[in-house]
Amino acid sequence: MSFDNRTIFAPSTQVGESGITVIRISGKDTFSTLSKIFSKKANEFSPVDFTKTSSHSAIHGYLTEGADVIDEAIVTIFKSPNSYTGEDVAEISSHGGGYIYRKINNLLSANGIEHAEPGEFSKRAFLNGKMDLAQAEAVADLIRAKTDLSNKLAMKQLLGEFSGKIKDLREELINYCSLLELELDFSEEGLDLVSKQELLRKIDALITKFKGLTRSFESGKIIINGVNLAIVGKPNVGKSSIFNYLLKQSRAIVSEIPGTTRDYLQEPLIMDGVVFNLIDTAGIRTSDDTIEQEGVKRTRQKIAESDIVVEVEDLSNPNSDGAEFIKGIPEGKVIRAFNKVDIMPDNSSNHLAISALKGDNMSKLRDEIVRKAKALIKEDESSDVIVTNERHRDCLLKSCEYLVNAKSQIESGGGNELISYEIRSAMDSLTEIIGKTTNVDILNNIFAKFCIGK
Repeated sequence: MSFDNRTIFAPSTQVGESGITVIRISGKDTFSTLSKIFSKKANEFSPVDFTKTSSHSAIHGYLTEGADVIDEAIVTIFKSPNSYTGEDVAEISSHGGGYIYRKINNLLSANGIEHAEPGEFSKRAFLNGKMDLAQAEAVADLIRAKTDLSNKLAMKQLLGEFSGKIKDLREELINYCSLLELELDFSEEGLDLVSKQELLRKIDALITKFKGLTRSFESGKIIINGVNLAIVGKPNVGKSSIFNYLLKQSRAIVSEIPGTTRDYLQEPLIMDGVVFNLIDTAGIRTSDDTIEQEGVKRTRQKIAESDIVVEVEDLSNPNSDGAEFIKGIPEGKVIRAFNKVDIMPDNSSNHLAISALKGDNMSKLRDEIVRKAKALIKEDESSDVIVTNERHRDCLLKSCEYLVNAKSQIESGGGNELISYEIRSAMDSLTEIIGKTTNVDILNNIFAKFCIGK
């Protein structure tokens, strides 16, 4: 994706049968092009002089192609630099419908306005200084938000709360670097602006802050992407019945024949404001069937990737214990559910005994799943902001590594130039988060993941 002087357009709403379709235009030729195709009157062409129209104004009129009226529309204009992209921007609100959109699409293209690439409006906003890179990424998170919590996190990032934290940390690093380099400039005078012990203490404090931020990513990724919740166990213990019960639909085939589920099924689910990626896995057993063996292999992979595992056992079958499947998984992430209590009553007060068929105690299972999920979100929250982006986490880890190197240099008696190099490298990695030192390839990769029209 390149940034140039093209004037671009794209639909900002889904195209189809709807009340309106909004088409966004941005670039230097926005207003001059609209003046050629937008008329105040339907029976005769009466152009609008957008240069004399106030910014943030809505104008009623008609989109025309020669003598033909394509549609009645409202055009809202935003003049540079007071627009989303920082350029001249217009939004055409036309009637909804695929045919009308195609006509307007062809009209704009015929007049030299080009199709926007994914994320190009937000990329231009970033390049024109309307937002930093972390804020631009928050736009995509806001669009994809599925719960109140993910919406609030994205909104905080868009409003600059996370960027402010990064800028404060960067400012600290700049100050330490400046003092060290100033000492180098006046080394002959023996000027000592900061003691090494004091610098060591401050770097230790920064390392603690960086570690807190990186740890918060474990909560952040769950809030944004959802909790991976796998239902596992031996064949025919009722995994698919539990899967269907939680979804409130018959998504998985339920049968008394062992090995019915050959591959995992995955469906999104929201419970108590938490997004879950609910996974029904193939029953784990030894089999000569090649397809079933592959299903078991994929099940084991899904278990390893899960944040919470529901290990299901059959109360009517004493050989259904599947504890060996969850070895190595932290106990706090495992829920053991004893199914078919409607067939075989359970007298143990320690068991979560359920019936997926009859619904007995399924609300208790649901509550336990939600409780563990919310505990995961709160786990290790030692930072006042939550990192939700893997790129941000990686940059913070790099910065922390450089600070650890700087600490080692101080402890081993290294010179200011070596300590300063490590601190400056930490600062550069941190700066990548907000986009001040990010290269073009990274920018292209980030914005290519955006939707068209944003």
